[in-house]
Amino acid sequence: MKKALKQLRVPKRLSRKGDNGKILIVAGSRQYHGAPAFSILGARRFCDLIYFLPGEASPGILYSVLPIPEPIIVDELPEADCALYGPGLGNAKFPFLKLRKKYSRIVVDGDGLKKIKKSELKGTILTPHEGEFRRLFGIPSTPQNVLDFARQYSCTILKKGPTDFISDGTRVIRNTKGNPGMTKGGTGDVLAGLTAALFAINSSLAAAAAAAYIAGLAGDILYKKQSYAYCASDLANTLPEAYKKMLNGS
Repeated sequence: MKKALKQLRVPKRLSRKGDNGKILIVAGSRQYHGAPAFSILGARRFCDLIYFLPGEASPGILYSVLPIPEPIIVDELPEADCALYGPGLGNAKFPFLKLRKKYSRIVVDGDGLKKIKKSELKGTILTPHEGEFRRLFGIPSTPQNVLDFARQYSCTILKKGPTDFISDGTRVIRNTKGNPGMTKGGTGDVLAGLTAALFAINSSLAAAAAAAYIAGLAGDILYKKQSYAYCASDLANTLPEAYKKMLNGS
């Protein structure tokens, strides 16, 4: 884990807007309005620009995002370094292939994992929990299985759980940060947004490992303050403190 965290890029002193990542978030549906907002909350402090494209037209989705000032709402695919596909898509028909043709870096989360084909996994970061991993690959998510499937499909897998298993097909990194308070709805969307923001300017393994570590550390910081009584927005708001601790080697 320490080796992967050391590879994480930090903004250079002479950086200009856009140098530190532009991402597109494709998320939300008539069923699930909150997922895009949580994804944006997870990403907004870790990249320069966020574009948001609803998975399907719904006023409820836009109302959930409008109070957050950072995202630029779009109706077509913009120029971006990384795309996040899947949080809260529900039954929305937005095709993954449309993103695949334009972006080389894509994070696939939540409902996106139900819509993607195995032939489309190359170069992506997948963020499944145990049930999603089993649905996609048909077997449990042991460290060896995570490694094998990441290698077979040339992707990076961040398998979420009490211990996260992260692999790009060359090795497995274990993340033990985090606690059961992170089972609250929306925390996975926060992690997905953070992962996409980091993937915009980092390698897939460094981005996935750092995102898992930072989110888990944020959960542990909250646990020390208030036990399990925290929610997804609390987690997103604590990411900067966790990020600073990570950079300081805490």
